[in-house]
Amino acid sequence: MPTASSLGSADSRSRRVVSFPLERPRLKVRRHLRPRRGGNDATTAKSLPYCVLGPENQLLCHLAGPQGGLLSLASPLLITGPSGIGKSAFALHLAARHAVQNPDDGQPAVVHYLPAVDFARQYADAINSDDLPPLQSELDEVEILVLDDLHLIADKSAAQEELANRIDRRAESGKLTILVCRRFPSDTRGLRPRLVSRSMGGLTLNIACPGDEARRVLLGEYCLLHDLDVPPDMVHLLSAGLPDGLTPRDLEGCVKQLNLWCRMNDRAPDMEGIQFALDSLQRDSELSINAITKSVARHFRLRSADLRSSSRQQKIVRARSLAMTLARQLTTHSLHQIGESFGGRDHSTVLHAIRKTEASLVSDADLRRAAAEVTEKLGA
Repeated sequence: MPTASSLGSADSRSRRVVSFPLERPRLKVRRHLRPRRGGNDATTAKSLPYCVLGPENQLLCHLAGPQGGLLSLASPLLITGPSGIGKSAFALHLAARHAVQNPDDGQPAVVHYLPAVDFARQYADAINSDDLPPLQSELDEVEILVLDDLHLIADKSAAQEELANRIDRRAESGKLTILVCRRFPSDTRGLRPRLVSRSMGGLTLNIACPGDEARRVLLGEYCLLHDLDVPPDMVHLLSAGLPDGLTPRDLEGCVKQLNLWCRMNDRAPDMEGIQFALDSLQRDSELSINAITKSVARHFRLRSADLRSSSRQQKIVRARSLAMTLARQLTTHSLHQIGESFGGRDHSTVLHAIRKTEASLVSDADLRRAAAEVTEKLGA
């Protein structure tokens, strides 16, 4: 596996791309917590042990550097960005830096990492057992708290109010709270106004998808990670053929496709393999939830934003429900992932919409025709 030092050549090619090792704090994680689905926990190792940031993420570079001490003035710190962008890893890196700069009894402070869904579960357990003060004290007293995936408690109103109280108390005592959310809380359907206000009351960082320079560096590093000897000119061509807005996870997926082609054909990477990787990504993107949303919105003469909004206009509800149904039928995304793509809706809301639409398709000829036309245009 390459180390941070292997990025020296990448930096010389692109001076505005910054790389640094991702630091890991001492974590305080309750042993009885159930592991998160899919193993995509911030406490598991990432594929690259270092971070690569381009000019599109200059503020993050600033905070990750010697000026990271400014975090003490930023509580709460809110980190947003799409899935696969590295929010959790970066949050833990900043927590580790702050822990070293603010030691406890001569040792780096312990960081309490807590997924928001686990906080909601702990809160419910504490309420049911009439034993809330110990949980409140634990969260108030820990020096650094990282609360991950804030958007996943959009349907937990009582837990949100309690969390807003804890953020207030921690801010009053000068303790660092880092919140991680897929989108701005103000744009997340279901989050209470008070929690939205408290979570955005400090410093907000939005992690942008890698630009051209950072993308080339990341592709090269992922090639090294997967033992692919890809010449720099081919890496450049691969990068040039990719659409904008891809996350590091997407870029690694593209490299994995190239690796698959090399293994299937027992050949070194070449232009045919590069094209295979690009075509694979294109096939996936054609059946993305975003592509389905755009196609359905176009059919109903609406905007994609209308389908993601909270509007209850009958025409919009009808189109939104059809888009959710097609997303369930034509992709492998979960109900939760589909809900996230439509304004952060709960999986039960998505399931209800899908069941209602499927029932309507039996008797509604116009809806059946709309579904057939959209599916045909998508090439599914």
